[in-house]
Amino acid sequence: MSPLLTPPSSPHHHSRNHDASSGAISEAVLIPQIAAVEIDPPTNMNVNTTSSSNTNMNVEDIEKPSSPNASVDLTEHHEALIGMEFKNPVNIKKEPTLASLGDTPFEDDGDNVEHHRVVATEIVKDPLQFDVPDAILQNALVLLDPKIPDCVHLIEAGKKRGLMIMAVVPKPNDKSRSAALVDFYPTAEALLEVGMHQVYEPPLGSKFDIVECAAHLKTIESQQNLRFLGAVPCREAAVDFADILGALLGLTVVNDLGLAAARRDKGLMKLAVSNAGLRVAKYARLTRGDGSDVIRAVEELELDYPVVVKTPRGMSTMDVFICNCEKDAVESASKIVSSVGPDGRKVQYALLEEFIGGEEFALNLIASPTTPRGVQVTDCWMYHKINTDGTMVNTVQEMCDPHDKKFASLVQYTEGVARAVGIKYGVGHCEVKAKWDDRRQKWVDPVMIEIAGRLAGGRKAIMAEATIPGWYPFDAMVDAHCGFPVRMPPSFSPRRKAAQVYVPSDKNGILKSVTGDNFERLKSYSSHAMLKKVGDKVKRAKDLMSFAAYVWLIGDEEDVMRDAQCARDEFIVEVDEEEQ
Repeated sequence: MSPLLTPPSSPHHHSRNHDASSGAISEAVLIPQIAAVEIDPPTNMNVNTTSSSNTNMNVEDIEKPSSPNASVDLTEHHEALIGMEFKNPVNIKKEPTLASLGDTPFEDDGDNVEHHRVVATEIVKDPLQFDVPDAILQNALVLLDPKIPDCVHLIEAGKKRGLMIMAVVPKPNDKSRSAALVDFYPTAEALLEVGMHQVYEPPLGSKFDIVECAAHLKTIESQQNLRFLGAVPCREAAVDFADILGALLGLTVVNDLGLAAARRDKGLMKLAVSNAGLRVAKYARLTRGDGSDVIRAVEELELDYPVVVKTPRGMSTMDVFICNCEKDAVESASKIVSSVGPDGRKVQYALLEEFIGGEEFALNLIASPTTPRGVQVTDCWMYHKINTDGTMVNTVQEMCDPHDKKFASLVQYTEGVARAVGIKYGVGHCEVKAKWDDRRQKWVDPVMIEIAGRLAGGRKAIMAEATIPGWYPFDAMVDAHCGFPVRMPPSFSPRRKAAQVYVPSDKNGILKSVTGDNFERLKSYSSHAMLKKVGDKVKRAKDLMSFAAYVWLIGDEEDVMRDAQCARDEFIVEVDEEEQ
């Protein structure tokens, strides 16, 4: 018999005037016999053997079980008894098998409010508990597609909270990549070495399947008595997977699933943001493999060249082209449509966008219902770029003060964009463009380039922690994804200048030698990473992973900007051009 829940009725309600005899019978059936024998029969029930005008049933006719532990067989009684209101409050409290769903008020005449307990009235004969579940021994957190520089800090934050940390690696490193990139594309062994407790990779030879992964994690959760509290995306390609995985694991602390695609697909992203009343660049979807729909799109949007043509699910500035003429736009669109994108998925269409002038900024934020505004910008970075072979390429990214009035419109706009795409838990990374207003001495007219519900790349969180007193972004990220209260500093103004320097190779070929890579000589040096080593193939830097090295600087503004220039100018590579 399926569970049956019925709303309670008021004894005085005109539509439910049950006579006393039917009430007595229902209570006799629906409660254990120990409690039943304590109930006195109503005064208006006929207990004699003669028939009554109100009922033809005698109390003696109700069969009583032979022992106190015997179950009541409801099949001997009328079906209408199932679902009748259980009216005796004493017996409700005595009966542990009845699930109380709370008190429901019913107003009769507007003055008196009577409270009735709503209960589940289905009785299961001889209920059995096949297995007593073990107590949960450990709370756990999932890191989806982690990078070692960031996950080291996340592991440390998890340990402070007693969490078991599990890594999910959708695309395992088969060691075919350069050894210099192991920090960015770690192997399972490398993750375990830095303190990861467990690592999940898809079966050998198969593609990553989010449903299979969730089933595997649920099995681990059951066998090891774990309880997963959150799923954290650690890079761009994991943004939509993380929220879907969290939902499949039964978590409630996940971002809006209805907008999961809008946090990854740049076309749907612009649609969600524009629907929220915020400005976005004009755009059109290009679906023809020969790029012939570029001409019509440019005319309909009333655009002038240059325009931007990009892949809708790109990352790390890959497959983003600044097109100065119709020919370039057609070639770029045909290159993208029906190709395989940077995330390994087939691209169904390209995006053509209005080229927005001004400077580019990145604003990072934290989202949690426990914060004062729900979404708050934590650090701001200004990008310095140059045009290299039709692509805007980073040179230096410098940290700014988000509390400075010059950036007020950027902060307000970014927080609105985050809400528009459904970022409610965790961190976010939003890239915008804005123009400088000399008269007002501030940045104005911000326009979104893209936003993602993930940790910013380039060790931005590490630099923010080193320069903003009282701000611990990795602790805050773990707390937000687990539903814990997030600790906020009194101010997000940095005490020192921080910058990331992109050190390029200006030649194509096989790397023979490098000079100027002793970055420790710089006064404001903090750390660096070499992406290429002797013997590797190098090319002119056009996207984030084609640079030869990254350098991070912290110090006084004058020292940082001077050292940034030195790091780029004094870095020289020699290549064997014959083996291009």
